[in-house]
Amino acid sequence: MQPGSWAALLERPHRLSAVVVVLGILAPAFSAFITATVLPSAIVEIGGLELYAWASTAYAVGAILGSAGSSVVVRRVGMRRAFLLATGAFVVGAAACGAAPTMKMVVAGRALQGVGGGMLIAAAHAMVREMFPEGLWPHMLAAISAAWGTAALGGPALGGALAAVGLWRVAFWAMAPITIVAAALTWRLLGAADTREAHEAPVPFGRLSLICASVLCIGSIANTRGVAVRALLLAVAIATLMLALRLDRTARVRLLPSGMLSLSRQLGKGYWMIFLLGMSTTPGGVYVPLLVQRLHGVSPAAAGYLYAVQSLSWTAGTFVSARIARERVHRAIVLGPLLMAAGFVGLFLTIGSGPVGAIAAALLLIGGGIGTCWTHIGAVILSSGRADEGTVTASMIPTTQLFAVALGSALSGIIANQAGLAADVSPATAALAGAWLYGSFTVVPLTAAAIAWRLRPARPRRP
Repeated sequence: MQPGSWAALLERPHRLSAVVVVLGILAPAFSAFITATVLPSAIVEIGGLELYAWASTAYAVGAILGSAGSSVVVRRVGMRRAFLLATGAFVVGAAACGAAPTMKMVVAGRALQGVGGGMLIAAAHAMVREMFPEGLWPHMLAAISAAWGTAALGGPALGGALAAVGLWRVAFWAMAPITIVAAALTWRLLGAADTREAHEAPVPFGRLSLICASVLCIGSIANTRGVAVRALLLAVAIATLMLALRLDRTARVRLLPSGMLSLSRQLGKGYWMIFLLGMSTTPGGVYVPLLVQRLHGVSPAAAGYLYAVQSLSWTAGTFVSARIARERVHRAIVLGPLLMAAGFVGLFLTIGSGPVGAIAAALLLIGGGIGTCWTHIGAVILSSGRADEGTVTASMIPTTQLFAVALGSALSGIIANQAGLAADVSPATAALAGAWLYGSFTVVPLTAAAIAWRLRPARPRRP
C-alpha cells in the first residue's frame, strides 16, 4: 500500500488521529454556519439589532487571537492540555450564547467561542504535521476541507430547522458534545505520545494585543459609515499588524514562523497564497445571497444554498486533487488560482444579467479552484518550516486564512458601499456593485497565480 493512499488513513496507527482531527474541525465549522442562520431569531427574542454585526466580528477577533496564540499555549502546557483549554473556552462560550438574556452576552459568548474555535482549528493543523507521515498531509488537509464542506451543507439546514421551531438557543449548544468527544479522544491519543515538554515560555501579550487591535479595526470597518473613518480604520489595522510583525522578528518566543512573509522562500510563497486565496472566498459569501435575491428574485433559502455551491466544489476539488501524482502537483497549484480568476470573470459578466445557472457555474469555478490547490499549498508550508517551529508553522495556516477572510470581508464592504449599495438596493445599483466587486477581486487570484508559478513543491523528507 502506498503511504499516501486514502486507505492508509484507515490503518490502526492513523485511524484515531484522523478522527480527532476531523472532530476538532467539525465543531467550530458547524458553529459558524449554524450561528449565521439563527442570529436573526435571537434578535427577535432578545433584541439588540444594533449589535448584530458585532456577533460575527467578536467571533472573528477571538478566532484569530486563539489561532495565533495556540502555539504559545502548546509550548506552555503541551498539546493535549491545550486542546482541553480550547474545548473549555468553546463550550463555555457556546453555553453563554445559549443562555444569553441580552445581545451583549451573545457578543461576549461569541468572542470566547471564537478563541476556543481558533485554538481547535490551529491544533488540528498542528496534529496533522506531528502525527502523520508527510505523504498523508495532503489527504488530511483534504479531510479538513471535507469537514468544512459538510458544515456548509448541513449547518444552515440544522440552524434553520431549530430556528423554525423556536429553539435557536439549542443551536449554540448543539456542537458542544462533538467538541467534548474530540477532547476526550485527544487526551487518550496523546496520553503517552505527547512527549512535548511543557516549559515556562513568556506569553507575548504585546504582540497578541496588536494583532487583536488590527483585527478589531478590520472588523469595525463593516460596522461604521463614512469613507474617512473606514480609511483610518484600515490604515490603523495595517500599521498595528506591521508593528506586531516587526516585534516578532526579534522576539525569543515567536508567534510567526521564520520567513513567513518572504517571497524568496517556499514558506513565504505558501503563506502569501493562503492569504490571497482566503481573501478570495469572501466576496461570494458576503454578497452573492443578497445580490441574487435583489436581482433575480431567488428565495433566501435558495440563495444560501447557491453560495454553498462554492464550499461544496471546494471540498470536491480537494478530494480529486489529493489523488494526483507528485510530479503534477505544481500544475495543480498554478491551475487553482487561474480557475478562481475565471470564476470571478464569470460573476462580473453574469451577476447583473444572469442566468442564475451561470452564476452557480462561476461559483463552482471559484470553489473548485481553491480545492485544486489548497491541500498542496498546505503541504508545502508544513514541509518548508523549520523543524523547531513545527507547531507555529502549522497553526499559522488557519490564522492566515482567518485574517484574510476578515480583510476580504472588509474590502468587499468598502467596494460595494462605494458603488452605492449601502444607500440603495435597487436592481441597477445592485448590478453595478456586483460588477465592481467581482471585477476588482479578479486581481487577487491572478496575483496568487503569479506566486504559484514560482512555488515548487519539495521532495518528501525521509522520516
